[in-house]
Amino acid sequence: MSDVKIYSGSSQVRIMEIKNILENENIDYQELNKSDSSYPGIYGDIEIYVAEADAEKAQLILASSKS
Repeated sequence: MSDVKIYSGSSQVRIMEIKNILENENIDYQELNKSDSSYPGIYGDIEIYVAEADAEKAQLILASSKS
């Protein structure tokens, strides 16, 4: 199985929120930080991946958690 990207963005606040939600739901995730360390939040994104088996559940949970 492969991992599925469920989020890509530069907001540190949203990334932390997503990670907390996934941890509370016992969904394992991988974080890929493509942001420039000299300019965090300006250049590059942080991507969150989950296992293909958890992708649909994770996407539904995240969609319902948006403000």
